[in-house]
Amino acid sequence: MTSLTPRAARLAAELEAWERRTITLAELWPLFARADPASATLATRRADLASAIATLVDAGVVTTSRNLDRTARPALPARLNLAPPTATTSAGVLARAVPWRPELAWAATARLTAGQVGVLQAVNAWFRDRGRDTDILPLRERSLELFGHEKRLDTLLWTSLFGPDRLTLPLLRTFRTRPPLPVRRLGAGPILLVVENADTFDSLRRVLATAPSAVGYIAWGAGAAFEASVLSVSEMPEVRGIAYFGDLDADGLRIPASAASLAVAEGLPPVRPADGLYRLLLERGISQPGQTPVEPERARTLARWLGDSAAAVERLLCGGVRIPQEAVSARVLVDTVNDWLPNMR
Repeated sequence: MTSLTPRAARLAAELEAWERRTITLAELWPLFARADPASATLATRRADLASAIATLVDAGVVTTSRNLDRTARPALPARLNLAPPTATTSAGVLARAVPWRPELAWAATARLTAGQVGVLQAVNAWFRDRGRDTDILPLRERSLELFGHEKRLDTLLWTSLFGPDRLTLPLLRTFRTRPPLPVRRLGAGPILLVVENADTFDSLRRVLATAPSAVGYIAWGAGAAFEASVLSVSEMPEVRGIAYFGDLDADGLRIPASAASLAVAEGLPPVRPADGLYRLLLERGISQPGQTPVEPERARTLARWLGDSAAAVERLLCGGVRIPQEAVSARVLVDTVNDWLPNMR
């Protein structure tokens, strides 16, 4: 058994993230496009896929159906059957067949999947070809250089490939950038209020501009962007606390909880719920039923970040109901300012 080709290795990694153990040819083409975007305009695209499949079959990553698609040449299997996404004997054989660079010597004995071996092969080739370079690139620029896809490293950071004595950002001479956080100064207070959506941000900005409080800054979280842009708070040493206000739905709770974990890890002020605003949203909010119900365990995990309001929100999530923060309109904010503003500390 020989090493996976770079193209087959990237396809193996895509297949290991596939949600089922079988995949049709029609479903395979988009995965191949992500794994090898450079082939999209090549006349050899079909032959390239056939070669990659043959390599994966030889490596024990997939088996093929007997039915073939003969609409073009070469013929391709109509369906692939995927091996379980666990470390396998064939993956171990693949790993031992690679002449690893010293930085990746651990890969020869690590418990890996075939897709992970392929990922490390790409890194191995980079060390071989660029090992003497001293350039340090942002994460997505390095990811594009390594894998031909700018977001590949984002997904790999949370896998077993990264950790002490394995892959690290310094080893790859890269770093996570700090996306800018759109911020407006309101006063001398030590609290930064982050608001998920643009319209509610504008309403709160206008109300807070005329109501002195502990809120010295207000920021637009821009939805999921805040999961990374929270790092920009490190450039605001006067901020002593971060309050967050967002939608009452799965994403609206996942975003601040994720940002809170990152803030703690980076030694930043804690990200806490803007309690008064969330209570106001629960009281005045316009419920939107018909959402996909959240599994109870996940709902409990998501709602836990809210503290005292967690139980009520957990019931909403499990019942397939969400409440958008826009329900707390500028009019509502002005009428109830003495109720929610004192809690902003």
